[in-house]
Amino acid sequence: MKGMTLTLPPQVEEAARRVQALLEEAKARGLILEYRLDRFSGEPFPGVGGLAFYRKGAPEEAVDALEEAFLDIEDALDVGVAVILVPREREA
Repeated sequence: MKGMTLTLPPQVEEAARRVQALLEEAKARGLILEYRLDRFSGEPFPGVGGLAFYRKGAPEEAVDALEEAFLDIEDALDVGVAVILVPREREA
């Protein structure tokens, strides 16, 4: 449907902001090379999804901490966060 805009629930918008902030912080530290987020309402399961490429050889603890932070957002806002983390040699 052309011209139609999707209105997302406030908790999905907040989750997207938090996930993006985490990914930007990780990018600034050199962990994340690049990422893409797709926000969706996913009725009846609202949430945020995306893809993030991290530096191959990055400390496993850093990647685990990022995954834990995503879970914390899920718990805090009662939405799904599905960001797939993929190792990559360098930025494309």
